[in-house]
Amino acid sequence: MPSLGPAEILVILVVALLVFGPNKMPEIARQVGKGFREFKRVQQHLQSELRDVVSEFDAPSSSAPAADPVPMLPPKEEPAPATAIDAPVEASIPEPTTPEPRDPADPA
Repeated sequence: MPSLGPAEILVILVVALLVFGPNKMPEIARQVGKGFREFKRVQQHLQSELRDVVSEFDAPSSSAPAADPVPMLPPKEEPAPATAIDAPVEASIPEPTTPEPRDPADPA
């Protein structure tokens, strides 16, 4: 792939100026700059992540790390057969009663 020299870049800028006009060029240049910065940031992040992962595999370990336990669900408990003891408790609880209104003349 041929590299771009100063003459080619100048031609590209002149064509862009003719296509977009002088008012849009600063906005386009800002967007291109932001795009390059974001690309460079992502590239550096990926390089550091890959470097960390590779260093974990390359580092000699004196003892092998214990294998992580595989998470498991608790065993299922089968329901116990219903008995008379398991009868609903609601039947033995009396319903609450409301107090009768007091007579204001009664001192008790």
